[in-house]
Amino acid sequence: MTTPIDFYFACISPWSYLAVDELKRVADSHGRSVAYKPIDVGRSWSEAGAGQPLGNRPQVLQDYRLVELPRWAAWRGTEINTHPKHFPAPYFLSSNVIIAARQSGADPYPLTRTLMRGCWVDELDVSDADTVAKLADDVGLDGAALLAAAETPAVADEMAANTDEALAAGAWSVPSFVVDGEVFFGQDRLEMIAWRLDGN
Repeated sequence: MTTPIDFYFACISPWSYLAVDELKRVADSHGRSVAYKPIDVGRSWSEAGAGQPLGNRPQVLQDYRLVELPRWAAWRGTEINTHPKHFPAPYFLSSNVIIAARQSGADPYPLTRTLMRGCWVDELDVSDADTVAKLADDVGLDGAALLAAAETPAVADEMAANTDEALAAGAWSVPSFVVDGEVFFGQDRLEMIAWRLDGN
């Protein structure tokens, strides 16, 4: 089967960042593509009745998050700044630019990856238009054109549709993955996704 793996995410989610490279590796090694589908996380939390902003979570969960993030980054063989300068930040611009890139026919992976690393490694504000345009330019895309396209109804409609799809699949937060109709929540499920794609 060659159905794409649906990837529901937001660039300002550290767990989405920790997923992006390993997801591509898992997909490539199993002959699958990835469908990059940014969602409106706030809407998904509200409608599903699950999930809340970091500052609203119990302190014990906030503290444990700071244990898990560097541990998972080491496991994934990547870098992470657990206290980035520009977090929390609005996610709509980065998400909409990724959607605009996909609608233009570009591969969303390089842009998605560079935006995520901008937030979680490089201390960049991915809610700032000039920063986002430069990052798009850096991966060979037309940043100015993507910024303009990001404001179009077609992009807003796709964001809404992605969120609808995620909720219908049973995904309430990010990162979530749908593999052949089966939902997996969290970047720590990527090994299990590989196991499932191996025929288990």
